[in-house]
Amino acid sequence: MGKRYYARESESLKLIHVGTLYSICVILFLLANKLFINLNFYVANLTIQFAFILLPAALFLVLFKFDVKKILRLNKIKFKTLIIIFFLMVSSMPLAGVFNLLNQYLVKVIFGEVELLDIPIENTLPGVMLGFFLVGIAAGICEEVLFRGIIQRGFERYGVKKAIIITALLFGLMHFDFQRLFGTFLLGALIGFIAYRTNSLYSGIFAHFVNNSVALLTKLYYQKLNEFSMDVEIGANALPQLENIPVGDSVVTVVAFIIGFLIALAFFAGFFILFMVLFIKNTSKTEVDVIEEKEPVMLKDILVFVPGLLVVVYVYIEQGARLIGL
Repeated sequence: MGKRYYARESESLKLIHVGTLYSICVILFLLANKLFINLNFYVANLTIQFAFILLPAALFLVLFKFDVKKILRLNKIKFKTLIIIFFLMVSSMPLAGVFNLLNQYLVKVIFGEVELLDIPIENTLPGVMLGFFLVGIAAGICEEVLFRGIIQRGFERYGVKKAIIITALLFGLMHFDFQRLFGTFLLGALIGFIAYRTNSLYSGIFAHFVNNSVALLTKLYYQKLNEFSMDVEIGANALPQLENIPVGDSVVTVVAFIIGFLIALAFFAGFFILFMVLFIKNTSKTEVDVIEEKEPVMLKDILVFVPGLLVVVYVYIEQGARLIGL
């Protein structure tokens, strides 16, 4: 990826370590969601983020005596780079949204129903601030420490590209929502690339924060529009809105909508490419401590992921059964 590699402290971080940690966190995540189902949404999710995602990751690093700064890439990042990352993430959101719509369309075709849950946001200043803390800050820190901080690092010895892609997939799967898996995977891959190129977990946390916070702001904006009786739906609930386009009443309406949609998509794609080029250029001289030993994958390294992946399969089967009315 156009970088200079040098091996250091991360060489002791093995695949068996990250696989075990992933399975533990997935199992704890599921149990916590079941146990806290009747708790206040914010209390439950803040507890889950810090106690069942961040805490196991932190204990893992401490108990096995890893160099936390080296493993997590706790390196400074330039303000200019943060500005570029901000616009890169904002311009990527409509593109990820398109993949989510495709994801939801496939779910609708297969299961005949789409059932998406949105984060409840109270229409008060304390409620909004709490929402930003949960969605933007807490999720950004806790999930990035686990995934881009530890799991991606464990996979890097098999190649950076593989590490970014596999970690993004595991990241998407652990969200326990196959109706948004495409978009979540793309988000994880982009954040993984950003964290790698900058050699800093801080950039990954910031990118995660920007994505979640802008999505929350957009949701709040459309909530305000709906208060004025404007029938507007976006994001997670956009599929029903698209299905209501009056195809039989006006072909012109459909054509105009498609053209407008493609123009908007091309607009954001152009900005995304622009800021991606700027980002790559801005980080071209960054040195990254990555090991690509190409060592063979052992059976034990794969088996430690199985408990976590089985939990994911269980949750997805449960979701699919609910969609078809079982």
